Amino acid sequence: MDGIADNGDSSRLKTEIQRYLVETGSYQTISNQLTERLLQDGWIDAVRGLIASEMRSSNSSNYSEILAKVEPKALEMVSQPIKEQVLSQIETFLDEIVDKR
Repeated sequence: MDGIADNGDSSRLKTEIQRYLVETGSYQTISNQLTERLLQDGWIDAVRGLIASEMRSSNSSNYSEILAKVEPKALEMVSQPIKEQVLSQIETFLDEIVDKR
């Protein structure tokens, strides 16, 4: 990450972090754990219900339209403990990067 943070190029920094997450397998680990927590929390079933309801009420099956309506609600439905857990995992990962560089 040499010098990336210094020049304020947050887009480039984000890309570098994402690349490193994928290369190290950390992205997959965090993603799998998030999916498991969302499933256990009932979030996935709730979002499926939200999607079905939106499709019925709007009489649309257009993916982009449904996503635009459901995504903000779905994001709000993620519990605070799950958000905190994922952020903690990402912070731990970032601390490891900083320590290694």
